[in-house]
Amino acid sequence: MPYISFKTNHKLTLRQENMIKEKSGELISLIPGKSEKALMIHMEDDQIMYFKGEELTCMMIEINLYRNAEFEDKKKLTEAMIQMIHETTKIDPNNIYVIFHEFDHWGLNQTLI
Repeated sequence: MPYISFKTNHKLTLRQENMIKEKSGELISLIPGKSEKALMIHMEDDQIMYFKGEELTCMMIEINLYRNAEFEDKKKLTEAMIQMIHETTKIDPNNIYVIFHEFDHWGLNQTLI
């Protein structure tokens, strides 16, 4: 089950939230074996965030994965996510960061796998 968290100091409209949700569901399939069927998404907008010492509009995207993914697949997902967020929110692509966390164990369905 992939888990993606979006944090930004930008105020998202309902339309933007829906677009991010829909597009993320499509883009997660860039990682083999991952799909929207198991994707959990978290969004925090209008947060207090400073970037480069200023209140620049920015976004941090955290992608949590069960098991490791190939570098090239993560690169494709990173580039597609940044492009999608820029097109959806107009946040400068240079102010959008993506980090990956990969785990050998994951708790779900009342157990640890």
